[in-house]
Amino acid sequence: MAASYRVEPNQSRVVVLLLGEKQSGKSSAGNRILGRPAFQKKTTRSSKANGCVCGIQVAVVDTPGWPPRSVAPHRVSEELSRALTLCHPEPHAILLVLPSTSTFGQDEWRAMEAQLRALQTPIWQKAMVLFTHGDQLGGLPIQHHIRNQGRTLHWLLDRCGNRYQVMTYQSGASEAQVSELFEKIQKMMEANSRPREVQDRMYSELRREVSMKETRRTQGGREEMEMTVMHDGRPAQREQTASGWNYQPRGFPVEPVGFKPALSLILLGRRKSGKSSAGNMILEREEFQTDVKTTRCSAGCGRVSGWSVTVVDTPGWSLFGLADPQQVRTEISRSPSLCPEASKVSFLLVVPVGSFREKDRKAVETFLGILGNDVWRSTVVLFTYGAELRGRTVEEQVERRGRPLRWLMDRCGQRQQVLDTNTGDRSPVDRLLELCYAAHPGRRV
Repeated sequence: MAASYRVEPNQSRVVVLLLGEKQSGKSSAGNRILGRPAFQKKTTRSSKANGCVCGIQVAVVDTPGWPPRSVAPHRVSEELSRALTLCHPEPHAILLVLPSTSTFGQDEWRAMEAQLRALQTPIWQKAMVLFTHGDQLGGLPIQHHIRNQGRTLHWLLDRCGNRYQVMTYQSGASEAQVSELFEKIQKMMEANSRPREVQDRMYSELRREVSMKETRRTQGGREEMEMTVMHDGRPAQREQTASGWNYQPRGFPVEPVGFKPALSLILLGRRKSGKSSAGNMILEREEFQTDVKTTRCSAGCGRVSGWSVTVVDTPGWSLFGLADPQQVRTEISRSPSLCPEASKVSFLLVVPVGSFREKDRKAVETFLGILGNDVWRSTVVLFTYGAELRGRTVEEQVERRGRPLRWLMDRCGQRQQVLDTNTGDRSPVDRLLELCYAAHPGRRV
């Protein structure tokens, strides 16, 4: 029996966006959802079809698939971007379509990640994995398939709040599966309608619980662990998944790093200080936008010189009223929640080489104070625009700028590193990572 759903008065329909590689079963899934042959199997252009599903108006947007394990043609990326215009004003659910007949490894993730990044829209709080070809599982539950997959699929499911649905091509079964799918979409939409602070708190609580369970699993030597499932934004029922679950906020899944622990670097500083560019240099890719104003925290992660590194970019404060101080405070206060639980957290206070005056010092004291008095014990001063030193040492620059900068260096235990994003020299990044690790050995912040 189809469930009933509440549609808000100003919401005329639910918009579902289908994404996936070629031959993943996207178009067939769209047809199953709508209950009619709305999409052709060989999709070359994004298209939209409407229908009534489970008593609500639904718009499904199908897209061309990208080739697995290779770079997608430019036209595919263009069509995916065009798909967003068909979702106007925005998709309510983004279904990442994976065939249950194949393995989802790092090559498949890299192909997917390249397309998701090109979309330039928030993904994960609306994302759900849709396993197609469910009738090929031979009667085995989907949990068995997930358990036998590698950590890359586990990471992807974790990033989606462990929301997933199986779809088969048997008529009676698929109707029930579509009903289950829209129950989960509705719960996801309700969770996403809550205030952002509430959502962040829920996700932080989930990550803490997952980390505690993983620690107990490791200490107890069990082969499997219980994983809390996020259905409607809060921890609910539990399912068994394979061991080795590892949460990362965004970017490539990270393999074990041996004796090097995971590091999280939170970028703090005033507007136009070069935070986003510094983050891109650390991760060695264009993770953060540098041509637009940063208004919300965002995170990216990757392998950097053998370290598992998460970088969190934050909005900058303004000395001239060009940023909302309350919004900046709110975003800074939630920035640690974007860091993996098991990582060592350092704060990178980004300071342009050319200027640091008394009003800068007061602003730094105010905004870093949001994170508590202990923040200074794990803060490193990151000098940007290093070319402006013009041959001077950092020590000479500190003396030249006077008391405010000397005060800052004292508070940070003289920990500093200079970055010049206009050079290809990676050695400053390597030194920075070693410095951040040494700032609090054996201690989690």
